[in-house]
Amino acid sequence: MRNAFTAEWGKLWSLRSPWFCLTAAVLLTAILAWTLANDFVHDIRMGRLPESATLPVLEPLIQAVQVGQLAVVAAAMLMVTSEYGTGAIRSTLLARPRRGDVLLAKTAVAVVVGFGAGLVCAAAGWQSAALALGSHAVPGEPVADTLRLAVVVAVACGFTTAVGFLLRSGVGTLTTMVVLLLGLQMISQRIGVYLPAQAAVRFAGGDGVRHLLVLTGWTVAAWFAARLLLIRRDA
Repeated sequence: MRNAFTAEWGKLWSLRSPWFCLTAAVLLTAILAWTLANDFVHDIRMGRLPESATLPVLEPLIQAVQVGQLAVVAAAMLMVTSEYGTGAIRSTLLARPRRGDVLLAKTAVAVVVGFGAGLVCAAAGWQSAALALGSHAVPGEPVADTLRLAVVVAVACGFTTAVGFLLRSGVGTLTTMVVLLLGLQMISQRIGVYLPAQAAVRFAGGDGVRHLLVLTGWTVAAWFAARLLLIRRDA
């Protein structure tokens, strides 16, 4: 199993696209966090909000990470869909006949990379938003907040890996993850709390670990479905 993890880790960083995706994620998160925070400050300057108005840094940061994580998710997706697109998955499965190990190794690498990237994105976004808000910022708990966001991104990357094996298509996988992680926020809260998008936002906002369990439940279900299909069908 260790060899499988090492092999997948090496394959990931041998490509340029993951580096591009992760760099884009950090920049996108920082820029969007600054923009959202600056809009709040602009409203104060224009007299739409009182001079004493404040905003928790976490509020624009969550929205920024939601968008920025899509670039990290794309990197996780490429671990699977790029191999299906080029046919390299056949070599991978021949080298590692136990297909469950391949799925587990790719998922583990995606989760580790997702946590690290999420942590950097959250830290960069936090600094950017706090800088834009200035004296109007409510700091909150930066360490705990960034760690929660990193966990959300890590689970999202594991989820993406499973969906990649299920769909075997880059376009299909990315579209599905955009809907699940972003689009489903528009659904009513009564139903939305049981869906990945709202569960991720609520956990990131500090609204209880139960929301993380919802997001993790979706990921585990997708993972076992992917494992079943991977074992039963041809590469």
